[in-house]
Amino acid sequence: MERFTLAQAAEWTGGEAHGAASLSSVSTDSRQIPPETLFLPLKGERFDAHDFIAKAVDNGAAAVVSHRQNETYPVPVLYVENTAQALLDLAGGYRRLCGGKVVGVTGSVGKTTTKELLYAVLRQQFCAQKTEGNLNNEVGLPLTLLQMTRKTEVMVAEMGMNHFGELSRMTAAAQPDIAVITNIGTSHIEFLGSREGICRAKLEILEGLRPDGCAVLCGDEPLLWEKRDALGCRTVTYGIENPACDLTAYLHGDSAFDIVNNGLPAVELPQGGRFSAKLSIPGAHNILNALAAAAVGLLLGETPEHIAAGLSSYEASGMRQNIYEQNGYCIFADCYNASPDAMEAALKVLGGMAEGGRRFAVLGSMLELGGYAEEGHRRAGRAAAENADALYAYGPDADAMVTGAKERGMAAAYAFDDQAALVAALRRDAEKGDALLFKGSRGMRMERALAWFLGEDVEE
Repeated sequence: MERFTLAQAAEWTGGEAHGAASLSSVSTDSRQIPPETLFLPLKGERFDAHDFIAKAVDNGAAAVVSHRQNETYPVPVLYVENTAQALLDLAGGYRRLCGGKVVGVTGSVGKTTTKELLYAVLRQQFCAQKTEGNLNNEVGLPLTLLQMTRKTEVMVAEMGMNHFGELSRMTAAAQPDIAVITNIGTSHIEFLGSREGICRAKLEILEGLRPDGCAVLCGDEPLLWEKRDALGCRTVTYGIENPACDLTAYLHGDSAFDIVNNGLPAVELPQGGRFSAKLSIPGAHNILNALAAAAVGLLLGETPEHIAAGLSSYEASGMRQNIYEQNGYCIFADCYNASPDAMEAALKVLGGMAEGGRRFAVLGSMLELGGYAEEGHRRAGRAAAENADALYAYGPDADAMVTGAKERGMAAAYAFDDQAALVAALRRDAEKGDALLFKGSRGMRMERALAWFLGEDVEE
């Protein structure tokens, strides 16, 4: 992080500085106070970190932020109206101080994979940084921006949301030069009412776009395609199914493809306006995410060779789209999150696995679907019937998934309200050579069922 002063922080946040301090770190955790740290306490529904300001000072905080106007402190202080908003404002001011470009990424499905692909591509030619882990909310996003330095040429910033207004506040801080919207699905429909409502919420990312900024949109999504010319900014579209998009892909299988330039001006590509690329992960949905990364790379002047090298260097890990062999089974672990759209995409990948073996869809319930929960889970069940040989569903909406599967003629569809029972049935039925997809919303902890199945130690 670059050095800044308490006076600069006051200017960025509209707060009032009492005292002076030179600062080189910002922390929201009173236990983590490096030298020259500005401690910024946040207030939640069940806690108020203002109560730990004294602890932060004891741990070496050089200055603090506070919205308790009547309290005094033994170190310089920046008084603000609201520390949560101050964190966003502080990050916005600091982002302007550092310069560099910001690529914002949002969408109902695929934003984290797209973020990782973008970073893999952009680091080939630029000094690039990215959102670490899942720090994509109104706390994580500003903390990400505060990791920039004057050497940062491109920051890839993921932005998640589940309510109106959240992206508006985040994009005001990030001030993206390029904003990517991967798709409009049904995640968080409980709070946003409809897919049209989700679309409006996602488009909030464009409110903070810099005057000469560009929106990069998935043209396979009708809600984005129909709005592309009415957004008040330059737009670039990418897609697989829509041949009218500016950037399209010609597929050579599950992971190899040509990137074809149909309408990006001032971009010269070899071999008749196309170049080849390959991913280490299968699925058309991942090629779509790769197209978004390629579009941004081309807009920033990156060469096709660097883009292709970046895409091929990306490797999935952990609980996201991780395919590997263990104990004789082909395991597809995608346990981090789930929505009907993400379920369908993962099941299509499962459909191409297990040559000579059977395919087991081990699916946990999807959360935050509200009134769409019944249909969303039936839809997942129908997709399982089309791409798997058996469905083992877990959670409060497991019965709806089984109903959907049986609507499409799948006989081997079972619902469980206990993971131990699910794992016991799976161990009984699955054989070496079979492929198993484990996927569900984070709260379903499908990674625990996977570990149980593989005989690994499981934390309760």
